[in-house]
Amino acid sequence: MADELVPPFSARNRGPQERIDSDFPETARIGLLHLLGRLVKMEYVNGEATISGELQRVARVRPGVYSWEELLLGLSWQKVFDFCERLYGYLAQDVERYNGETEQYEIVIPKSQVQEYITRELQTLFLEEHLVFEFSNGLVRRRGRRHTTEQVARAELVLGDPRLSAALVHYNKALKYFRNVSDPDYENTVKEAVCAVEATARVLFPSGGSTLGDVVKSITGSDVGQLPKSIANTFHGLYGFRNGGQGVGHGGATGGAVTKEIAEYALAVAASQIVLLVDFGAATEPDVPF
Repeated sequence: MADELVPPFSARNRGPQERIDSDFPETARIGLLHLLGRLVKMEYVNGEATISGELQRVARVRPGVYSWEELLLGLSWQKVFDFCERLYGYLAQDVERYNGETEQYEIVIPKSQVQEYITRELQTLFLEEHLVFEFSNGLVRRRGRRHTTEQVARAELVLGDPRLSAALVHYNKALKYFRNVSDPDYENTVKEAVCAVEATARVLFPSGGSTLGDVVKSITGSDVGQLPKSIANTFHGLYGFRNGGQGVGHGGATGGAVTKEIAEYALAVAASQIVLLVDFGAATEPDVPF
């Protein structure tokens, strides 16, 4: 398994800002220009003329002499992502060296390894620029739907409370498992997301019990300041899937397979539940006289 791609410091410490959607900003384009220069120097692509030709093709301009910067800065943001996919699938090449003994060219770095390098560099660039997209298996994909992104950002904000540090650890693990480009783990995404909800509930309602089910049951009711039963059932549903989902909580469980879509749903629902518990807990705290 490839090493996990860790976001750079600037991305890890940016905070719960909205990720950039529907754009490929100028700073990202400049970073891509640097990557292209490095790929040419390493012979991972077949020279500057090949890159220029492909940029012209993507831009749909007449063949001619253009600078990379002129072409790349002039592309629409969608076309830049198209070029990233073409860079991986079309421009990447085997790196060959001439062997004087055999008088033949031999492959020293296969195209697949070049593509792995391009994937990691593009993914790092996307993370540095806080783009809502990721690059994996040669394609640009959204890193979760807009709704999920917004809910995750809200959960990360409330989990900044020092009391909820354990819950934040669990939720960060869920995000790590979901966002791992080379080897996503959707089962553990669900498990850690629900663990984050449970850790939040136990801290905010310490007398409610030791499990999420116990805590939710203790605060459920029809009176003011209690959690309505129909809302409480959403907690029980996700908690039940954490225990019964195939490969999630217990070996051999047959409660249903975890797909990418289910894992993303669990991330979003868990985020909403964490925010609700924090808000609910704050509303039920007694006023402190001064």
